[in-house]
Amino acid sequence: MGGEDLGSEPRTSEREGLVERAAERLARRRVGLVVGGGPAGDMSFAYRGDDGRGEVPDADTLFEIGSITKTFTALLLADGVIRGDWRLDTPVRELLPAGVEVPSRDGVGITLQHLATHTSGLPRSPVHLGLRENAAYLRKGADPYAELTEDGVLQGLRDARLKRVPGHGRPKYSNLGFGLLGTAMTTATGVTYGTLVRDRVCGPLGMMDTVVDAQMTTDQRRRTAVGFRSRRRTAEPWPLAGLAGAGALRSTASDMVRFLAAQVNPASAELGDAIRLTHATPPGGPEQMGLGWHRAGDRTLWHNGGTGGFRSIAIMGQDSGTVVLALVNQNRGADLTAFRLMRQLDG
Repeated sequence: MGGEDLGSEPRTSEREGLVERAAERLARRRVGLVVGGGPAGDMSFAYRGDDGRGEVPDADTLFEIGSITKTFTALLLADGVIRGDWRLDTPVRELLPAGVEVPSRDGVGITLQHLATHTSGLPRSPVHLGLRENAAYLRKGADPYAELTEDGVLQGLRDARLKRVPGHGRPKYSNLGFGLLGTAMTTATGVTYGTLVRDRVCGPLGMMDTVVDAQMTTDQRRRTAVGFRSRRRTAEPWPLAGLAGAGALRSTASDMVRFLAAQVNPASAELGDAIRLTHATPPGGPEQMGLGWHRAGDRTLWHNGGTGGFRSIAIMGQDSGTVVLALVNQNRGADLTAFRLMRQLDG
């Protein structure tokens, strides 16, 4: 029939239906959300609920993406490796200010790779949350790290005790580790985390709405969803200035589509070599990890995120090119639904 692909439209309609049903399922118990899935260059999206300002979220609504930020931090690391700024096996102490004490164990120091694969042995958090911080978090979704600065993180390292020899054992998730990785790179380059992400990642990929709190324009603040602890209780924003590399970014569905499209087709991206490096298990690294990315099976990478009033998840199939994205302005996640949608789209 003249080379026509008579199957393309039904497949598109079926994909749209799957995304719509996933959004409906999530919307029953969440304030507002954006869900997308399909080929990275041609995703279907569904928008539901309230952005907290009386509007339905859309592709240009900013959400706190929490720990998905770690994939950007890992890309900065990989880009620096490609540029020759540092190596994966560079000891983190070499990039930090003089005099900062970095713990070691059995004579093994922490490298940049250890931080990016959660094998540093550092604890999950740089601070022990007290009753006051816990009460504020439970009552208002307040940022428990609000008083924490980068200097405070570095000073606290002297009291940190590694739970294992760096580079050994299974990954043990550490926000402290990724916060330290971000600080190491900003110290080495002499620019802030937000500026480094803007100049080395977001600029090349055309992502103008992926920013830290301090960078946000008046227009971006107007387009930022309000976070919720529950359907009726709002949550305070989490700037995470002291742990920027672990979770400080805000982004939109439009920007995340660009980010994920570059991930599944690195050859088309200016950062292609660095992206490929983040996808590969580094030498001696855990099979469950790339750099920053978690691995679900051989060829599926993912990361989720959460702050006081937001949840997010991004999943990508390296072979199929299928991606799934969910952004929610409530602290009720979308992981199970997102993975189910991924299986349906790839099935």
